[in-house]
Amino acid sequence: MAIKDMHKAENSFQISILVGIRDPEWKKVFVELINKEREFTNERFPSMALATVDVEGRPAVRTVSPRGFVGDGFLRISKEDKGQWTSDVLTFCTHAKSNKVRELVDTNEVQLVCWLPNIRVQIRCSGHAHLLFHPENPNYTTLSLDIRHRVWPRDGTAAEHEEVREQKLKAREIGGPIDPANAKVEINDEFIREQAYLHHSPVIQAWYSWPAPGKVRISNPSLYPEEIPKIEDETEKEKFEANARRNYVLVFVDVNKVDVVDLNNQTRKIYTRRSGAIWSVTDANP
Repeated sequence: MAIKDMHKAENSFQISILVGIRDPEWKKVFVELINKEREFTNERFPSMALATVDVEGRPAVRTVSPRGFVGDGFLRISKEDKGQWTSDVLTFCTHAKSNKVRELVDTNEVQLVCWLPNIRVQIRCSGHAHLLFHPENPNYTTLSLDIRHRVWPRDGTAAEHEEVREQKLKAREIGGPIDPANAKVEINDEFIREQAYLHHSPVIQAWYSWPAPGKVRISNPSLYPEEIPKIEDETEKEKFEANARRNYVLVFVDVNKVDVVDLNNQTRKIYTRRSGAIWSVTDANP
């Protein structure tokens, strides 16, 4: 990854400009901190508080469980992806009939905050949410985020080595860079969404088949199956499975600012996207 550092005084803070086409520095720090916390909790990914603006213009916050970054783990970008792609696009999921869906459609600016108690670190991610509905859902829409420009070859993979080789060759031939490997990457949005759904437990999958969250509960236990595979009637089982998939929404968060406060070391770093792959990092008071 090409990195260019420039230091200058600005508002009494120390500023560095980071330029690259690989994992930005904030993601590396984020993953490192999660791994440290995992030593105490064994959680794959920490829960985060999601802040939105409700339909009446008031603040709303709730806890969500992020699925991870597009390209990482089970969030492969297509059937052909053998683990060579990664990104800085954070994901979480929600029920299509939940209040937050309407809120995110109206105003897609969000903040996600997690507190890692064992290592005493707070991470706040700000960005824009892009909703990916099931194709059969009435609210289905194409993804407004061109995710190809947020995906790149994972370090150490054949795709990454080939890109570096081609860049060096092109630089020798014409003295300039070539289009990055991600310019031709094929993204299968529905494949990503389906894999995210399949990696939930049967209990969580069943929850997506339930009536709309937040509404008055109907006194009919059959509407609230604990696990869809345990439904004996095959027709009912298929109906609930179809409802669960239709109600499952995967949310992509295009992060543009990350605020990391480490209370153990009494440090605070604010990472801000300037444009494209250009980020700045500010050392601030905790």
